[in-house]
Amino acid sequence: MYALAGAVAVALVALALALVLPAEGVRAAGWMGALAWAVQVAMFAALFASRHRGNAFIAALGGGTVVRLLVLGATAWWIWRSAALSLAPALLSLAGFLFLLLLLEPLFFRMGLRSE
Repeated sequence: MYALAGAVAVALVALALALVLPAEGVRAAGWMGALAWAVQVAMFAALFASRHRGNAFIAALGGGTVVRLLVLGATAWWIWRSAALSLAPALLSLAGFLFLLLLLEPLFFRMGLRSE
């Protein structure tokens, strides 16, 4: 459910961005939305899998934060070196999508705990 809701949220925000950004910015936002979605789904799965294991849960929470920061940094470096995408729209989109999807996590985490 989280993956589906995240994909819908990313698609809706990308469509809204298409109304205000130039074509190059829309392309960057689309790619960064897909990257953020993939990272967030993987981090949510790791967090959810460790929910009953005490210290493993805290490690998954901290590890997910580190992974998100590393993805942001590696993406910034890659875009800066390759000039494949417009830097500002890409990085702002990636950070925004990661934050949006991070805000969805508690809703679905609680839903999963209630269904057990």
